[in-house]
Amino acid sequence: MNRHQLLYPILSLTLMLLTDSLSAQPGIPPQQWGNQYGGGNVDIPYTIKITTDGGTIAGGYTDSRDGDITPQPNRDYWDLWLVKLDKCGQIQWEKSVGGTGYESARDLVQTSDGGYLVLGETNSTDGGVIAGYGGTKDIWLLKFSGTGNLEWQKRYGGTGLDVGNHIEALRDGSYLIAASSTSNDGDIRNNHSTGTYTDGVLMKVDAAGNLLWSKCFGGTKNEELFDIEVINGTIFATGFTNSVDGDIPPSQKNYDVWLLAIDGNGNKVMSKIYGGSQNDVAYCMTKGADGSLTLAGYTTSNDGDVSGAKGSQDYWIINVSQRGRLNWQRVFGGSDADYAKTILTDKDSSYIIGGVTYSDDGDASASLGEGDFFTLKLRPDGSLAWKKHWGGSGTDHLRSMVRHPVKDEYYLAGDSDSGNGDLSNAQGDADFAVIKLKIPELTEQDSAVCTISSFIPFQDTLPDICGNDSAIVKYNPVPLGNPFEGVRRIDTIFVGQQLTLHSNGNGTITWNSHSTLSCTRCNDPVANPVTTTVYTATNESPLSCQVSDQFTVVVLNDAVVAVPSAFTPNGDGLNDFFGPLGKVPDEFRMQLFNRNGEVIFRSSAIEQRWNGRRQGELQPVGVYIYLIDYKDLQNKPHQQKGTFVLIR
Repeated sequence: MNRHQLLYPILSLTLMLLTDSLSAQPGIPPQQWGNQYGGGNVDIPYTIKITTDGGTIAGGYTDSRDGDITPQPNRDYWDLWLVKLDKCGQIQWEKSVGGTGYESARDLVQTSDGGYLVLGETNSTDGGVIAGYGGTKDIWLLKFSGTGNLEWQKRYGGTGLDVGNHIEALRDGSYLIAASSTSNDGDIRNNHSTGTYTDGVLMKVDAAGNLLWSKCFGGTKNEELFDIEVINGTIFATGFTNSVDGDIPPSQKNYDVWLLAIDGNGNKVMSKIYGGSQNDVAYCMTKGADGSLTLAGYTTSNDGDVSGAKGSQDYWIINVSQRGRLNWQRVFGGSDADYAKTILTDKDSSYIIGGVTYSDDGDASASLGEGDFFTLKLRPDGSLAWKKHWGGSGTDHLRSMVRHPVKDEYYLAGDSDSGNGDLSNAQGDADFAVIKLKIPELTEQDSAVCTISSFIPFQDTLPDICGNDSAIVKYNPVPLGNPFEGVRRIDTIFVGQQLTLHSNGNGTITWNSHSTLSCTRCNDPVANPVTTTVYTATNESPLSCQVSDQFTVVVLNDAVVAVPSAFTPNGDGLNDFFGPLGKVPDEFRMQLFNRNGEVIFRSSAIEQRWNGRRQGELQPVGVYIYLIDYKDLQNKPHQQKGTFVLIR
């Protein structure tokens, strides 16, 4: 079987993207690391989220008592397990919670205080788990601190089977929960089915876990809701349905993908189904850049809304409008079982879909083992951009995927028993498996050279704090410039003042030694001369070529004000403004008058000069009068007045 390999460019005449060496498909994010976490038994993650400290947190369940797992004396079956990782994939802390029954974490969100709300399930009533409804499996909500300490827990449901699948934070500080239930009592009311079938359930809780409302949706058979998107106050939920009554359109054929929309109070707005004559399920959903919804799961159909089947069970991805109109559908897979469990919208408005493939043909011909993490990237129109297998020689099952909101970093989380290929550190039968992908930042850096013709362009790969490739820098040749390129070479100060001398060299700047300079091996020294002084700066490249120039600081003992006798405001860029030339210490004021004695312009700074207009109107040619007041270094007032001519 093929093994995933990466290209790491070191020296090249052109900038290349890191890509998979076998598939040669540009744009696939390169892998930084892949680790497994757990113990000697089965450990399964259902979710992974990026945390505000730059790391991640994964949640699921554990059946282990060793390895990375803190032993629990009452662990007979599964316990809920959280593992907090830093950005390098190292465990910062882990926490397992549960009783003698079954517990797991299905989803989680980070809270504003840095802690975590974890949505899970439990059927225990011991081991610190709060009591529920008759010992059946209930929806379980737990609040953990940022360091993993359990702060509180809530339990929702009835006397039937209640399972929470997804939790979504809302802008008002409350949370939505997508679930399924066979109950019709307790927190679950108006279930459409009998005790052996499930309804889709949506619940709203406040930040303290208090139940605000709970609504059942469905028909007399099976429905389940797995994911939520909120758009402009409308709540969209997706999953599957098997009913033909109640909230479900009667055209449902077997198991169909279900898209439900409700308002903020839980009132149904829309209910749509998609699929063929066999089984069609959506596990996940994402909002597109255009406001549409893209759903992913699996199909065993090849009729109705489904076309292009590849095998017994395939990835099925559909894109619909907010009104439920089917825009496009795509099927991917091979002859064996393939199903998508996670989807995200990428920064370029495309979609990345992940799940598991057990095929080794068709779209999944690059198989690595018995089962692989299988990722696809679809353009906004649904066309395939790339596809990629991740994992090792065993069974690897991708269940969750997340992208950093700013950086080009992606995390894939699932379970694995491989311990080789893209993954390492195998612990037991099946482990939490996390793979980090990162597209290196591509930047360009100017490199000062003596002559461009002698320079060989090159690039370098820079590591991050974990030692992984993080940025690719391409160096471009730029001729060594004048140390005062684009900046002035002369300035004026009064006695006792100081001035920062600004340089703009693209190499290493040094200044000739002078007693009035604050430093000589710096770009912008401070000068405090007492007489007019000329300073010399040199710009030097690493190749030892040099360019030198001079900067003059004129030191004045008193104010210098020279008033021109005429100006020509005709827009040719020459002599277009009237005002004194020179420098004054303080309290400058200029007034201009026409021949009728009317004030036509005032200025409080020597840099503010007249453009020959009054209230936007051009003034006629002729003689005008100026009156200029200012104070000298001894704070003595001065006044200059006279006439000047406006010429066009």
